[in-house]
Amino acid sequence: MSEPINFFLNSDNLKPRSEVRIEKLDAQPLPDGRRVKVQLDVTPFREKPSFEIAILDAAGARVGGTTVIEAMTFRLELTLHLRGVAQPEGDYTLHVALYYEDPAEPQDHAQTTITIPAPAE
Repeated sequence: MSEPINFFLNSDNLKPRSEVRIEKLDAQPLPDGRRVKVQLDVTPFREKPSFEIAILDAAGARVGGTTVIEAMTFRLELTLHLRGVAQPEGDYTLHVALYYEDPAEPQDHAQTTITIPAPAE
């Protein structure tokens, strides 16, 4: 007989806040060129972390982003919109900071680049 499937996490696998890190960050532009799908995986945690997420243009100006307060899951999937960008094609940087009390003092961060292609003619 096979072993039953356990749908609940074993608390032994959940890490204390000092060991929680961003494990994976992926960003893909959506076909409209004005939205970005973001996938973020973090260490299984005991205490819920928060995240500051920003999309920066080539000049370093913030053109999109969000704040996630006390995430409930170890994998987040978000759709972020580019704001105030007339011609969105080009390179962007997605930056994510993981924190607990103070967003100015993140305990981990990750970034990746995003390229929005020019629209097909």
